[in-house]
Amino acid sequence: MIIISPLRAESIKNKKDGDKMEKLFSIGEVSKIKEITIKALRYYHKMGILIPKYIDETTGYRYYSIDQFVYIDIIKGCRSLETSIKELQEIFRECNTDKLLEFLEIKRCEAKEKINKMNQVIEKIDMLKESINSSKEILHENEISISFFKPRYIIVLPCKEAGSLKELLYYSDLEKLVLEKNIKISVQRGIIYNINSSGDTEVKYVFNGIEENKNIKVDESIKVLPEGNYLTIVYNRENEKECIKKISNYIRENNIKVDIIIEFDLFNDIFDTKTYSTQIQIFLG
Repeated sequence: MIIISPLRAESIKNKKDGDKMEKLFSIGEVSKIKEITIKALRYYHKMGILIPKYIDETTGYRYYSIDQFVYIDIIKGCRSLETSIKELQEIFRECNTDKLLEFLEIKRCEAKEKINKMNQVIEKIDMLKESINSSKEILHENEISISFFKPRYIIVLPCKEAGSLKELLYYSDLEKLVLEKNIKISVQRGIIYNINSSGDTEVKYVFNGIEENKNIKVDESIKVLPEGNYLTIVYNRENEKECIKKISNYIRENNIKVDIIIEFDLFNDIFDTKTYSTQIQIFLG
């Protein structure tokens, strides 16, 4: 066991540099003051990044000067930006402030890009939660009703087939179109059907709702669901036939002309792909 006399310890703590008295801090003190582990300080010494100001030849103890605290701040800041050890070695080898600023600006841009990506992830989580909650609210509306809707903008993609989850492939392509157009979408999505001359339904589009935007313009992929009253009904796999028959009879009995049918997906049970819930909307004018 090595014992350092009080006189020797004091000489280490206050090491002379010419006429200037310089206070040094032990590795343990630096660890506590700067909230960095002793293991990390030893590692940065080993890698030539942060060399202690003084190393006792007898004990091998490391001591740091107060001006090195700034370097520790730089190291911690860079590491929080996922700076590699190799990059740190280059920074502290050159000790060039201008180059450090250039490097930090690059890392700042990278950090902003990561923040933007994380914000997109958060938005998707919020959208999914909102979609599930809103779906649960209207899930039990299995009676025919007439609801009024303001104009709703949607982004569409031609679709040739639906059912048995085939539409999911088209939704994937629709997501790419959304990214390409840099459009902020809402939680609503679904399928639009045309009614042909024979009275049969034909799949026309998959769509996503678009959040309100005054600058949005209608084009080949941006459509608007007109303001007005809509005939609506909600059904699931268990009562689909019953509900379809119910709304078909209503349309026939009230002599309603149907050009398109809008089918909104309801996300009440994400994990059960064998069941599904849907809200049908038919524009009345």
